[in-house]
Amino acid sequence: MRLRLLVVPLIVDLLLLVGVSRAEADAAAADGARSPLKNRSASVWSTSPSTHLPWGAPGKVPLLTPDGWQDRRTGESRPTLYLLVGGDGNYKAWTEDYDSRIQGLPQLRDVLVVMPEMPLFGFCTDWFNGGRGGPPAVESFHLKEVRPLLEAHYGAGTRRAAAGESQGGFGALSCSARHPAFFRAAASYSGFVHPLRHRFPP
Repeated sequence: MRLRLLVVPLIVDLLLLVGVSRAEADAAAADGARSPLKNRSASVWSTSPSTHLPWGAPGKVPLLTPDGWQDRRTGESRPTLYLLVGGDGNYKAWTEDYDSRIQGLPQLRDVLVVMPEMPLFGFCTDWFNGGRGGPPAVESFHLKEVRPLLEAHYGAGTRRAAAGESQGGFGALSCSARHPAFFRAAASYSGFVHPLRHRFPP
């Protein structure tokens, strides 16, 4: 419940920054009971040859789709919210594990919500690995592979916002800092924003 209470107002504020007006958000909220979002879902599976994703299978990217998404015209796009997961990187977390209830938020009726998975503690970054590079390369997967795929074929727009929980909160802030023109807004829920301050097992 606490996460839900945080998610709703922050998502509304993010939408205002990506171009969904307050009037549109309020109108969607008032009309939300008539047209709930809970059945508007789709999934994209993306094999990642350039980043060699360490979990072995194609990366899973659930989408929460906006009104009229199935009938969109060629070139039509919507504001896009990248919602990044915490902890184990489970791609179902926002819709099944957390009490976010985002499927029912009427403010998302005109927004494409993208919820990509990541490996355990991938932190939405391309790991340095002592200078060797290589996997996990989560930032490349999200921004260089998933993003152009969604913008070319799934109606994702260039009016983007990012939000995340725990390591996803770190990712939303750190990706925004590294790519200042990419997201119009970012939000972190209990973001793990300074990994070097915490000890991990060897």
